[in-house]
Amino acid sequence: MNVSEATDILKSKNIVKDINGTRRFIRKGELLAEKACNRDGYQIDIRALEAFLWVKTCTDAEMVQHILDNDIEISKRDNPYKVASFFAGIGGFDIGCERAGMEVVFQCEINKFCQQVLNKHWPSIPLHSDIKTLEAQNIPEANIWCGGFPCQDVSLANQGKRKGLKGERSGLFYTYADLVRERKPDWLILENVPGLLNSHNGADFGILIKTLDELGYGVSWRVFDAKYFGTPQRRRRVYIVASYGDMRSARVLFDDGTNPVTDKSGRGERSNFAPEAREGLSRTDVFSIQHASIGRKHTAGPQAKGYRNDGETYTLDSRGSADAICTPDAPYRIRKTAGVSRELDSNRLRAIGNAVAVPVVEWIAKQIVRIN
Repeated sequence: MNVSEATDILKSKNIVKDINGTRRFIRKGELLAEKACNRDGYQIDIRALEAFLWVKTCTDAEMVQHILDNDIEISKRDNPYKVASFFAGIGGFDIGCERAGMEVVFQCEINKFCQQVLNKHWPSIPLHSDIKTLEAQNIPEANIWCGGFPCQDVSLANQGKRKGLKGERSGLFYTYADLVRERKPDWLILENVPGLLNSHNGADFGILIKTLDELGYGVSWRVFDAKYFGTPQRRRRVYIVASYGDMRSARVLFDDGTNPVTDKSGRGERSNFAPEAREGLSRTDVFSIQHASIGRKHTAGPQAKGYRNDGETYTLDSRGSADAICTPDAPYRIRKTAGVSRELDSNRLRAIGNAVAVPVVEWIAKQIVRIN
């Protein structure tokens, strides 16, 4: 059917006044038509015309009912940012990336307690238990790989006993790098303790950067403290972002302008990193107790026993010991009030102590979306 013949039918239905109206619908893509060559003009299939007439004459309610009656599947837009989460823990990276609009498609975590948490909150996501047994081809397609590889061998908490990347746990970075070598995702986001920067006088960090560089990545890094992202806790960590084939990573971690911060840590607006920053602990009768001791003040240092009530807590202890936040009238009834066993409480504290600060990851992920 040519355009003129189609116009006669459309005019009879009071949809167009003349052939120009029909051509206008064709140009807008509402009326499907094909053109073999300029000489022949547009040809319209009778089924395309009938479908166009139906759309133009039926109500919205009739259209919805037609979709329901015919079980028509409405296609979902594919998320362009797919995340594979390694050393996933209890899902801090995963939550942060999801808040930025990304989709988690894979997780890898060896700790049994953490696996239970992941299975509860991401029941449909493939979860591999041990990165050492993971084959690269079994990782779903993901253009963003994230994770905080174990920090125990580079942490300042193990002063004098740091094995660095030669250690069994922190050395899993090499296993991760082997997987990266085979799949080459667009982005890598890594997190670790600041001790990674000076482990073996900086040699370990140099090896890490060189490894990623040899794999084709432009690497940037920066130390962030969670207390400046709306989290009432002092938690300094080094974040490493690597972009494949270029230095987009620098645009993720570094803004052109300055980042003003408040001079009162843990309270109010921290910086323009997170304009939606939550308020810190403002009540002076709320105490953070580290290692169940109140014998020393918070000025004793990050690893010291003591207490503080200045609006933020100590860095949570990944050993799952006795860190607590409490009020003076009920400081020793936390487990009884929570109704959980001592073993579960220890697992929970250890998992939280090892967890990444979600607001920091969210900010980094949003930066990737913004510049990509």
